[in-house]
Amino acid sequence: MDSSSAVRSLLLPLALLLQPFGSQAQPGFRMSPAEKRDVRPSEQVRLQCEALSASNTGCSWLRQSPGALTPTFLLYISGGTSSVKLAEGLDATKFAGERVSPSIYRLTVKDFRAQDQGYYFCVVTRNAIMYFSPFVAVLLPVKATTPAPKPKTTTLLTTTSSPIQNSANSGKCKSIASSQGKKRLDFSCDLYIWVPLTGVCVVLLLALIIAITICQRSRRRVCRCPPLIREGGKSGPPERYV
Repeated sequence: MDSSSAVRSLLLPLALLLQPFGSQAQPGFRMSPAEKRDVRPSEQVRLQCEALSASNTGCSWLRQSPGALTPTFLLYISGGTSSVKLAEGLDATKFAGERVSPSIYRLTVKDFRAQDQGYYFCVVTRNAIMYFSPFVAVLLPVKATTPAPKPKTTTLLTTTSSPIQNSANSGKCKSIASSQGKKRLDFSCDLYIWVPLTGVCVVLLLALIIAITICQRSRRRVCRCPPLIREGGKSGPPERYV
């Protein structure tokens, strides 16, 4: 970098601070594109700066990186000879500049990467005064974050159930049967209805068998008494008492 470029880089922050005071005298600029531009990785980006009221003065391209305090000088395009001087350490195969017309200066950034993001602008010098163009944001699109998948819940089947659960399940079966309009229930509903009914029938049958058995045993239980002696000395058959 020559002495003029070094002086320009040192005076650049001061010129940015003093820019509002000289805004009325600065020439107009037309930037292309004029607004923010989203680019894809490895894409080639072309920016144009047109100084409307200044010609053959030369143009410098700078970039303000996100979060940086001072801008970075990229290259200078001469207005007379159209020669291009890159900043020290800048890759010549990646950055290129050209003078399209006496007042239009173009910047080309090849193989755009994340480190190339920032706010690009140009600077022209007239009568030893530096004038700054509006910023053009050149950024990569923000990737949308996908929400994490919800964990799947599994339900465990229990072999025993309380009466409250049975009543709830039976009500569920009724609602299913009424909504579907079917006369027969599915297998799960049959279990909730027929299993208790079968148990009650078995208990009643056992109770009936036990009652019949007790009645038969009580009829066989008789009391045999000695013969009864009646009046006149005759004996009769003994009376049976159940």
